[in-house]
Amino acid sequence: MKYMHFNSSCSYTALAMLLEDRGIDTEDTEIVMEEGLPWIFAEQDGCFCTGAMLQGKKWFDLYLNPRGLTMVEQFIEKAQLLEYLKAHRMCMLGLKLPGNNGKHAVVFTEYNGSYCFYNPVREESKQNVEIILAEDELLQAADDSTAVGYLKEHEVITHPLNDWLKESISALHKNYNAIEEFSLSTHTENEYREAMDKLFRALLLDGITMLDLIGESELAQGFKDVQRDYMDFMRGPKTGKLADAISLDILKELVEKYALLIRDKV
Repeated sequence: MKYMHFNSSCSYTALAMLLEDRGIDTEDTEIVMEEGLPWIFAEQDGCFCTGAMLQGKKWFDLYLNPRGLTMVEQFIEKAQLLEYLKAHRMCMLGLKLPGNNGKHAVVFTEYNGSYCFYNPVREESKQNVEIILAEDELLQAADDSTAVGYLKEHEVITHPLNDWLKESISALHKNYNAIEEFSLSTHTENEYREAMDKLFRALLLDGITMLDLIGESELAQGFKDVQRDYMDFMRGPKTGKLADAISLDILKELVEKYALLIRDKV
């Protein structure tokens, strides 16, 4: 049984569960460390991402390919999902489950009249590690088109991290520049909400988690201080500019320190 060890790591815990089924014992933390995710920032679909938000075949294969495996991803329409799962034991997908914000990665384990899933949770959590859904419950939790992933044998390939790391520094600076530009203007309530994941999550949430994971507690605390000011602004009436609530100078200094960590890995 595999458990989550850091925030939002459900997809990496699900991947560890798929690997365990193939006799490979690993954990979410071991996977992201080997992939180098604490030192990687990227822009994806208009969002800046790091850590657990770097998920899917492109990122999972950094760990899988050296082990002779690959992630196969398919988008399955809701009308075909029930029958597809019956034929694809041990696959990963995201479902909208009660108690979770957004989609949560789970692993389909078997069909026995109902659909049984492994549910990644923290070991100390009181949540069930197994979810059993009837057909109507599964369809309600699924998107109209659901990405389903499973493991398949593949030629052994290693992926040097240097190119990723160099691009990461550029993405990190681009992220800060986008935050600075956004913070110096006033916005609507909806624009502030949309920017949370697109612009701020990488530096003020997932980046902090990654820094804690690699023992950079002092730098992580610096970002946490900015995060506190940011969240105070977001909980308030949002009058004025965000730049009046958070220190862009301090954030820029923290970003440069993070960039140095990445340069040291190149």
